[in-house]
Amino acid sequence: MKIRLVAAKAAPSTQELLVAFVNQGKTPDLGRALAKFVGKAQATGDLSTDERAANLFYPDASGQPKRVLFVGLGKAEQRTTEKLRRAAAVAQKRAEALRVGTFRLLVSDADLGDVEPTVAGRALAEGLILGAYRYEKPTGEKAKARHAQRVELCYGGKGQKAFAQGVELGRIGAEATVFSRDLENLPGNLATPTVLAREAKKLQGANLTVKVLDEAAMAKLKMGALLGVARGSVQPPKLIVMDYKPAGYKSTVCIVGKGLTFDTGGISIKPSAKMDEMRYDMCGGGAVLGLFHALKNGGLRGLGRKVRIVGLVPSTENMPGGDAQKPGDVVTACDGTTIEVLNTDAEGRLILADALAYAKKTYKPQRMIDLATLTGAVVVALGHEMAGIMGTDEDLIDELIDAGQASDEPLWQLPLWDVHRDQMKSQFADVGNINSPAHGNGSTSGGAFLSYFTKDVAWAHIDIAGAAWGALAKDYYTGGAVGTAVRTLLHWVRSLK
Repeated sequence: MKIRLVAAKAAPSTQELLVAFVNQGKTPDLGRALAKFVGKAQATGDLSTDERAANLFYPDASGQPKRVLFVGLGKAEQRTTEKLRRAAAVAQKRAEALRVGTFRLLVSDADLGDVEPTVAGRALAEGLILGAYRYEKPTGEKAKARHAQRVELCYGGKGQKAFAQGVELGRIGAEATVFSRDLENLPGNLATPTVLAREAKKLQGANLTVKVLDEAAMAKLKMGALLGVARGSVQPPKLIVMDYKPAGYKSTVCIVGKGLTFDTGGISIKPSAKMDEMRYDMCGGGAVLGLFHALKNGGLRGLGRKVRIVGLVPSTENMPGGDAQKPGDVVTACDGTTIEVLNTDAEGRLILADALAYAKKTYKPQRMIDLATLTGAVVVALGHEMAGIMGTDEDLIDELIDAGQASDEPLWQLPLWDVHRDQMKSQFADVGNINSPAHGNGSTSGGAFLSYFTKDVAWAHIDIAGAAWGALAKDYYTGGAVGTAVRTLLHWVRSLK
């Protein structure tokens, strides 16, 4: 999807489709040449201002567009970024259904309501690009032609420079989300750890380097937790490290994403129903890869930030092979912590443990975040419309909650207390990888386990097991992987000083 900004005083569109938003109680302003047509459209009573309502009209005068599509925005005082994003996605989808090549979208001050131009521009660009997303499934048939993949975006309100900046930021974040969605939607045989590493290597560029630790390198570092999970698979594990290092950086943050490319549960095997959805068990890693896609393509351009951002994606499969680890095995993470593997299906926290410990020791960050499709318990608690967050630093947690709110990717804080850490202590090792079923609090116990590997570093854990897939359709998302947290992470790193 390509977005081109055009001047507000550009000549009236004579192309195939002109799209305008319509507000309750307002007459759409399409310029003098189309004023009579707008009046006729309103007179029919068919021009609905309801949110997301789409009404198509056909002007009959020469020198006018062949079609005019009105998309309702409802009441201006109830305007939000999410409503703008969804309205833009509705416009794109209707334009594609009409099989046009390029369409023009008019945006006025009235359409923004109380939403600032920068924020509105970002939301509209996100809606257009995310609304155009379609996973190209492997097929023997010739790919179907796409339509409405180009839009001329025309904003005639105040703050045009700010609006344009927002559109550019929205473009970067949305294209990064699309990149993540494509990886996350791939089946396990097509998105192996080797494939993720190859895609990460493509992100190298100015200030951004990528290295991949193979099995031998991880064995040398004594990453027994990550390698223990990998033992059952013939696919070689990888630890992907992406390093965005501006000159003269003054602080470092590390962001770790679980890259489990397929999870059978190992010896503690999962039920067969819906096991195919375990292709999504790498969505935490997908979010981190998406963030670095955004950084490569200018996500921090012009801000002059002096923060080093290190992204780590521990990646493997969890399979029940002949050499797979067993319930009751004890493994040692690279920081020397011993772990009793009480359930091999609690594998994500094992690979994250080594990645977090390695990040802490190697990069000495001031703050760390991890993202993972970690527990089914968070789905029970919060459903599919938000992710859970917990950690050891309230300021960091609050920053991420604010970033999620600004991106319309909500985070809900769950408790993480000393009693939860105590539940993870093991009779046969330092810690166990699950707590007792009698304790409950499955999501919190996962975070409590990970806290042993972050110790005195400010840290937050985001459990995206619900938010990564399965959410309600919302115009710019219709199924499969959501690409969740990419835009939240980008918003957060842009706020770092």
